[in-house]
Parts: sequence; C-alpha cells; structure tokens
Amino acid sequence: MGKLAAGLAAVFTLSILAGGLVLAGEARAQTYPPPVGSLSIEAGSTTTGGTSDVTATVLDESGNPVEGAEVVFRIVSQPGDDATWSDGSLEITALTDANGLATAILTAGSDPGDIIIETISGAKTSQVTVAVAAAAGGLPPTGASPDSGGVATWQIVFVAIGAALLAGGIVVTARRNKRA
Repeated sequence: MGKLAAGLAAVFTLSILAGGLVLAGEARAQTYPPPVGSLSIEAGSTTTGGTSDVTATVLDESGNPVEGAEVVFRIVSQPGDDATWSDGSLEITALTDANGLATAILTAGSDPGDIIIETISGAKTSQVTVAVAAAAGGLPPTGASPDSGGVATWQIVFVAIGAALLAGGIVVTARRNKRA
C-alpha cells in the first residue's frame, strides 16, 4: 500500500506541474500602460482672455479606459500669438486618470478666432478647434455705435427718420380732421 500511495502522490505532483506549465505557456506579459487604441478630444468655446478645459480620452484596443497614459496637448495654430496652456507654454503634458481622461486648461489670447489643438498619446493623434469670441465690452462691429449695443448707425438714422415722418403724418392728419 505504501508503494501505491507513493505512486499516486507522484502522479498527482506531475499533473500539477504539467498543468502549471500549460497555464504558464498561456500567460502573457501586459505592457503598462496598455497600448492606445483610440484618442479623442473635446473642448468648449471661450472668449478672448478666457479659459477652456480641453479633455482627451484614451482607450485601449478593447475600448477600456487607459490609466496613466501620457497625453501631449499642443497649440498648432491660433489667431494671434498669446494663447497658452495654464503653465504659460504652447505645449503641456498630462496623465490620464482611472477613467482614461486627461485635462489641460487653455488660456485664450487677445485675438478672436479659432485655436487648433492637437493631442498625442502613443501613436495616436487627434485635433479639436476652440472657437474664441470677442469678450463683452470689446469693440462693436464696423459701422456700429459703441452705445448702440451693436446696432449700426445707419439703422438708428433710418428709425429716427421714420419716427419723424410718422409723427409729422399724425400732426397733418389731426389738423385736417380739425378743419373738417
């Protein structure tokens, strides 16, 4: 019986070893962070001198969020030359959180127009345009009066002339009715 127990123990040990080798052959090393499968970017609009959050989303090849991925945010073009990231540079790097999100704060320059932002993570790139409008209290459109709220001067003149003609017509009509 001792030999039988020893034989069973040997078979049991060999089967565990063989099973472990088979399982080990299927195990693969994971790279960290996982390769970037997709990179998307979102940003809101702002006004001159204002700020806008620019958010990149990094997903792996299976569509899962990638935590710890490096994302480079770069200003590719702008209407002036004074738009920057929160640190005063034209390029900034951020790491993604557990949801695969990395955010950078863009400070718009003094000129209205479009700022084109490019993001890079791994081998993926993506672009977004941030629309920058003139801040309130800025210059009104050409031909408009600063106090008119953007209404052109010629529009005010036409309204004034129309009001004067209307008032004159009412006075003439009232006089004619009085004579009759």
